[in-house]
Amino acid sequence: MSDENKNQPLDNQQTDYSEKDYQNLLNSVSPWKIAIPIILGLGVVVYMFLTKFKAEEFAKISFQTHTYFWILMAGVFVCIRHLCYMTRLRIITEGHFSWWKCFELIVIWEFSSCITPSSVGGSAVSMFVISQEKGMTAPRTVMIILYTVVIDTFFFLTALLLFFLTFGPIMIYPGLTDISNIFGNVWTSAFAVAYLFMLSYGSLICYGVLVNAGAMRAILNFLGKLPLINRFKDTLANFGNDMVTASAELKGKGWKFHVGSILATMGAWMSRFMILNCLILAFVTFSDSPEVKNHYDSLFTAANGLELNVVEQQFFIYAREQAMYVLMAVSPTPGAAGAAELAFLSFHNDYMPDEKTNVTLATIIATVWRMFTFYSYLLFGAIVVPRWVSSVIATRNANAAGSPEKTA
Repeated sequence: MSDENKNQPLDNQQTDYSEKDYQNLLNSVSPWKIAIPIILGLGVVVYMFLTKFKAEEFAKISFQTHTYFWILMAGVFVCIRHLCYMTRLRIITEGHFSWWKCFELIVIWEFSSCITPSSVGGSAVSMFVISQEKGMTAPRTVMIILYTVVIDTFFFLTALLLFFLTFGPIMIYPGLTDISNIFGNVWTSAFAVAYLFMLSYGSLICYGVLVNAGAMRAILNFLGKLPLINRFKDTLANFGNDMVTASAELKGKGWKFHVGSILATMGAWMSRFMILNCLILAFVTFSDSPEVKNHYDSLFTAANGLELNVVEQQFFIYAREQAMYVLMAVSPTPGAAGAAELAFLSFHNDYMPDEKTNVTLATIIATVWRMFTFYSYLLFGAIVVPRWVSSVIATRNANAAGSPEKTA
């Protein structure tokens, strides 16, 4: 931050970024940066096709009217998800951004999540991007980012707990009927560790932003003085300051602000997972193949305590997807590329065709699912990001040319 900005009142401060920051974002749409997650994701898919694909099984897949309908509905939920995120951004900024600007910013936000490790996420890029928009002060930008983290985490973890109470441990992973066995294999162990991690940092941020930011800042500053952790003292101090800033910005916001933000968040998350639900409805739930249908129905039996109708089955599948997403959220690969495809086959093999029945169909569903939720944002981001950077730099240069320092 420049000395000039430091002397400004907090309400008017804007983060100062160099030309290098803009160039770094522009470099994110280089062919190589986009190619890395594509290679990782498609590499897993190609491997599965080379090792498991059976032409005779592919020939059994029946494309009927209901198949195309549910694939179309998956596309509709992609649009609804994006619209919900746009609506949330409009609400949190209290109408500061136009609908088109919200569309553009959400594309960049999602694109940044695709090219950075899921464990890192796109928040850092999002903070940079939002701060460059006219009228976006540093405190307001910090509030937007941290508040979205709070409501995302709150909804996600709460929904997962409610599903667990409804369906039991089996909603987490195939065959998990006793929660005491959650450390019984690699996948469930990873889920448990990832969930506890998300719960910990989510609770920390929720408390700091919504309850007592001052106390949380004091705790973080204290932790920064401890041996082994003191090398992160500056990071912890900055994080504590950010929570104080976000908390101050949120004071005085009415119930419509919070209710609207939460409802938009719920819509976005539900749409995210309904994409895969639609593809399972298209290829599995109503499949004409006795082999596929029997494998699907085998889960929803009295023996498993899951005698569910078609609608209830979709809630169960939705719950399983949320459990799977816990691992995707902490994946070290860009956009969970590769990890998502592998997790998909493992987490859904008790009702999805797997290598014991028909891994060909499962691979096709996984590929279409990732095309909707991952590769589409890589494509749109590659188009939107260069346009946005060019626009911001042009505005920045025009403002600099018209400033008193330049015209004097």
